[in-house]
Amino acid sequence: MGSRAVAGAAQFEELFQRLARVDEIEMRAGLICERLQLLSDEQVIAFAHEAHRSASLGTAEGRAVFLALGWALFEPSLVKRRPTLGAAARDAGLHQVADFAAPSLQSDSPVEDKRRIPDFGRGRPLTLGERKSLARTHDRSLIQRVVRDPHPHVIRILLDNPSLTEPDVVRVCALRPNDPEVLRAIYHHRRWVVRYRPRNAIVRNPDTPIDIALLLAPLLRQGELKEAASASDLGPALRLSCKEILELRDGRGLQAPD
Repeated sequence: MGSRAVAGAAQFEELFQRLARVDEIEMRAGLICERLQLLSDEQVIAFAHEAHRSASLGTAEGRAVFLALGWALFEPSLVKRRPTLGAAARDAGLHQVADFAAPSLQSDSPVEDKRRIPDFGRGRPLTLGERKSLARTHDRSLIQRVVRDPHPHVIRILLDNPSLTEPDVVRVCALRPNDPEVLRAIYHHRRWVVRYRPRNAIVRNPDTPIDIALLLAPLLRQGELKEAASASDLGPALRLSCKEILELRDGRGLQAPD
């Protein structure tokens, strides 16, 4: 794949550099979405493949572009193309792209019935409306309870709370069982997806939707990748992806930067 990889890198190098200079992930994802709408399926696949490869090798441009590409794939204009893109990627032998573009069906059933609503010391279970209101609190003792709430609506409000800290978010990500919609909400939050520890915790939770886990795997460091590659509770597609990223880095003698 050597000559094709070199050609792909040369084709997109200038574009990646320009996109990486856009600081805000929403704007970067929007620009990628606009660009991909003008490309054929084969060109989109080539773009995604090179972005994945560049991110896996740890280049700053590649990581910035691939993180935003993940967001772009959830834009309505690209969502409807994802099955076709996945099929084309498989035909081209690019299973890494196929796996995150159009992953196999995964159960995203809510799990609130498996996790208890936190005890807020009121002597009774709180209603969903009351819990959503508490998600806006600045009281740290209450926030420590809200982070264990199983409902995605509560967590979405909590993620915007200025009193929420990164360790709080990591705790939310690490809860098991977890609702895939909770983990999806954290992935789509501009404040938290750009931080390493929440990203790692999302990848390591077996309840994370597989496409999101695959879109974050190339952004992990060597140690966390090795742990994920051998984690029996993670799906085979994710473990294989982590192993292949490690092999790619080992071949280049590189590690992803912090």
